[in-house]
Amino acid sequence: MSFTFIHSGDFHIEEDHYFSDTARCINWLIDDGIEHQTQLFVLNGDLTTYKQTIQERKFWVDAIIRMADHAPVLLVAGNHGKEQEGDLYPLAKLKGRHLIFLCTEPDFLDVDDAAIAVFPYPRKVDFVSGSNNGGLAEAFGTKLEEFNQKYDDRPSAYRLFFGHFGVAGARISSGQPLAGRCAEYPLEPLRDLRTQYVGLSHIHLRQQLAPRVWYAGSLSRCDYSETEAKGYHLVTLDGPDLKADLSDITVTFRQSPTRAMTVLEARYENGEFRFARAPDPEQLKDARVKVVVTVPSELHSALSRDEQERLKAQLLAASPGELKVKIEHETEEAVDTAPLTQARSAADKLRAYWALRGEPEATIQERLLVKLAELETAALSERA
Repeated sequence: MSFTFIHSGDFHIEEDHYFSDTARCINWLIDDGIEHQTQLFVLNGDLTTYKQTIQERKFWVDAIIRMADHAPVLLVAGNHGKEQEGDLYPLAKLKGRHLIFLCTEPDFLDVDDAAIAVFPYPRKVDFVSGSNNGGLAEAFGTKLEEFNQKYDDRPSAYRLFFGHFGVAGARISSGQPLAGRCAEYPLEPLRDLRTQYVGLSHIHLRQQLAPRVWYAGSLSRCDYSETEAKGYHLVTLDGPDLKADLSDITVTFRQSPTRAMTVLEARYENGEFRFARAPDPEQLKDARVKVVVTVPSELHSALSRDEQERLKAQLLAASPGELKVKIEHETEEAVDTAPLTQARSAADKLRAYWALRGEPEATIQERLLVKLAELETAALSERA
């Protein structure tokens, strides 16, 4: 007899930020889970990034009912949005063929044949208080030891742990949206848990911290810096006995259909776009593409709208799913422009301009300065 479940989290669905891609990945997860006959859906925090909008909540209502019609659903409060302030409560009241469980504080649940310990992201008041007293790690260890005692009372049950928090030493995707101070706990108490699977969320980069301790990572890409594969964990436990050789557990990474994100860097000079790396049409197809164009700081240098449209047309030919162009102007150093701005006479300003742009031949300089002096004299004569 085996037990199969889905572990996923950090969805961060946002009405105004990659909504369609995130929604597509969540719907794919549901379909994939049903196909693999999952016996439990675990949504391990950060369903949204901010307080749920009407559109976001409507999406999650439909999605969770679909899940609950197939298997029990466990909702764990994360650190984004208002998940610890009642934002998940309406979702927990939905009705399906199976139960929906909500954990906003540490709890221990019996769900069918599984004994599940849950440690959501700590409430801000608890986190700040624990940090100030230096007792955050101590309280964490004490709570996990309580969970161990409850596991021991259920020797015939499958034993699972899910938490939403940081772990000391875990690597992160550089662009993930961390909200304020991050609750971070030591790894050792998690190693000592007498559980078959420790499923963590909060860090978007999938990784294994210990033989049974995993971050599943985020289901879809939340930022251009998240270049790693995204997906969820489909976990199968072959019996409730904890085996030293890990033969009781199989963790399968199911890669989601989230779109690739590609950043192209280019420099605009002399009417041409020079890319740091030539665009590959195959990599751009159906991807989210952001082009960062640097415009030199020389005086009178500009990138016209027509030139921008020409660049967009060139890249759109590869059929990207999304295209953004960002223009960055090089900042002129104060030391470079100071002589020009501080020059008093017209001749001094001209000499400073040549120093910035490059000096012409000496004979040309002399002729121009003589001509400038003549123009100044004529202008003064007219005023007199």
